[in-house]
Amino acid sequence: MTAASRDPAVERPGTSTPGEGGRDSGRLAAAALAFAIAALVSSWNPVAAPLGLVVGAASFLLGLRALTRPHGRRAAWTAIVLSGLAIAASTTVLALTAGVGRTPRSEPLIQVPPEADVGKALDSAADRTRAARDRAHRELEAVEPREAPRAPSSPPGRAPPKPPNP
Repeated sequence: MTAASRDPAVERPGTSTPGEGGRDSGRLAAAALAFAIAALVSSWNPVAAPLGLVVGAASFLLGLRALTRPHGRRAAWTAIVLSGLAIAASTTVLALTAGVGRTPRSEPLIQVPPEADVGKALDSAADRTRAARDRAHRELEAVEPREAPRAPSSPPGRAPPKPPNP
């Protein structure tokens, strides 16, 4: 091992130590900003709003974590603001989709007919189809005459039940 690889104060190219503000601290803020934009884009649609809510919360936390690093503070603040907007928009879209804040209409969208009208409609439909139903019933009887109902069969692996003694 060389002295440079053992000494923690010597920074090697492409690496950074936590808290020292290397390249990685700006990447965290950029990732938080990218996630915040994705959350904001998906927050308007009721189908994608749950994803916008989850990604917005994750980008908010990433933005807070990126604020503790010296580089990328502006991107971190932007990510926090955008993710807050995405969370608010997603929550609003989900609440409105669920019906929060809506006043019910005075009359329903689908009118339920009175029972007397329903009964008349069913009776007239039965009268119109009676001949066809009777004809189909006769044809079925001609093909397969009715048999007396059978006793329930026993489960597999068991003997059939014994008939009762008279």
